Amino acid sequence: MTVTAHEQDSWIALPAPVAYDALVDPPHRDPKLKPDAQAVSAFAAANGWQYFVGAGPQPFPGMVFRDDRGRIRQLQRAGDIVRVHGTAALEVGNSASSFTVNLNQFSVEWGYAAVRLPFATPGLIVETGRARAETPLPALPEVAPVPIAGAPGAGSVYVAPPYADWAAAVVTPELGALLADDSLAFDLEIVDGWLFLYHPGRLSVPDPAVWRRVFAVLDVVGRSLATAASVLPAPPVDGASPTAPAAPAAEPVAPSGAALPVRDRSSDVTRKTTLTSYGIAGGVFVVLAATAFLFVGR
Repeated sequence: MTVTAHEQDSWIALPAPVAYDALVDPPHRDPKLKPDAQAVSAFAAANGWQYFVGAGPQPFPGMVFRDDRGRIRQLQRAGDIVRVHGTAALEVGNSASSFTVNLNQFSVEWGYAAVRLPFATPGLIVETGRARAETPLPALPEVAPVPIAGAPGAGSVYVAPPYADWAAAVVTPELGALLADDSLAFDLEIVDGWLFLYHPGRLSVPDPAVWRRVFAVLDVVGRSLATAASVLPAPPVDGASPTAPAAPAAEPVAPSGAALPVRDRSSDVTRKTTLTSYGIAGGVFVVLAATAFLFVGR
């Protein structure tokens, strides 16, 4: 018997129970791994999951991994990767890529959780103000953002206009508050059948509280997607206006063209990095000049 999208309680099957003790006190030590990697590796082993120290370019479609033309980002790589077996195809890791400013190379790091969704949906991006303050997302769609329902200052939701009601049903006030939480903020992206949580910084770390937060957010997202499936419009028929919702289908699915095209905004990240690097360089120069003045004399 086939279960339809709106008949499920959740679209994400999370592992349970989860043993967290190995994160704090790894039962074995691998001299080839750094302490953090030892803990995460032991955590994965204790739960029967896979662990990878590092990997080259990730095959994922998300904006952290690929630019707006679909090309792998410069020197994109990942580390401390944990893969959870099951239908959700859940992976948590730390991704990094590089960019160049005035012949100087800089790196930006994003912790990520990736989940293969069981049903197709339109593209969706949620950027929270808290995460943006640390590191802006590398790309955004050219559609007008709407505030998170019930928390207008928490962040912005990007979705194609025909799917605005669906997006509002997915990004509930509960989910918005979880994503924008000051203790560990996330951005969210749904693209090409994958759901991504992004955190500016490392996410696969030896801290049980971080992993619990990841699973808690994914739990709410999975339930929201299942609830919102009933309001997902059917694909527009050929010749129909792309901005007008079509009649609901018996089995709501997203059309193959329901992706949300994005445009890179690397300049925002570049500008912030440049100002930071110049500020540091200027500060060092001032300190050196003051030191020279004190010791050399007037």
